[in-house]
Amino acid sequence: MSYRKSAKNSTIPAERQKQIVEYIEKNGSAQIKALARYQNVSEATIRRDLDDLAASGIIERTHGGAIVIDRSTSFEHKHNEKMKLMLKEKSSIAKAACTLIRDGDTVFLDSGTTTYFIAQNLGNFKNLTVITHDLQIGNTAILHPTSTLIVTGGIRREEFSVLVGSVTESFIKELKVNKVFLGADAIDVENGIFNANFLEVGIKRLLLTIGKHIILVTDTSKFSRSALAKVCDIDSVETIITDNNLSVEIKDKIEKKGVKLILV
Repeated sequence: MSYRKSAKNSTIPAERQKQIVEYIEKNGSAQIKALARYQNVSEATIRRDLDDLAASGIIERTHGGAIVIDRSTSFEHKHNEKMKLMLKEKSSIAKAACTLIRDGDTVFLDSGTTTYFIAQNLGNFKNLTVITHDLQIGNTAILHPTSTLIVTGGIRREEFSVLVGSVTESFIKELKVNKVFLGADAIDVENGIFNANFLEVGIKRLLLTIGKHIILVTDTSKFSRSALAKVCDIDSVETIITDNNLSVEIKDKIEKKGVKLILV
């Protein structure tokens, strides 16, 4: 989502920074170039504004921009809120993920909005078996007539559109799939991949055991932040697909861990 009209060029830094915060809160994130256009000021001015706001704890700086700060390690966006965040990046990541899929594959799609976008791009693949515990994916996946969709059983998490519980976990334990596309709420290269709630951690850990190839799909807003429950170390996944706003420092750390990195 983006603003169609640029804001007026405010000569008062406080007013300009207020508008910047409102923009970031509405979009979930923002890049420096977009904010410079929005405010009709230089990118250097925006960088200073973002640095000031980050120092005040209002926003969190990322490589090339800023994101909304999650106030708690257990903070978790509802599904409809996630669908408003980083949509361009998620769509690009999903398309890149689909280049790894082949006709006849068995694929498990973890819950999440990035995996949701993967499910919207599967229509040209033949003879796929797609399995998920995400109800939005189950309801909207676009598949070729020769493909099959399986939705696990389980207890529905209200407002998160996902199935959890012992029924879900028992179902997953019996599976073996070619590719698992995994989501995450937070990633710290040194400490691992995290989730904002305990209800899905057991499911994610099981997914690591059933896939021949484990691919983490996530936008860069999830990096260098914390969440409540650790899922696994970062080298438990084979490949990470993310957008090209990843910092050089994090990129180097990931590659040193022996994880394949695809930037889009």
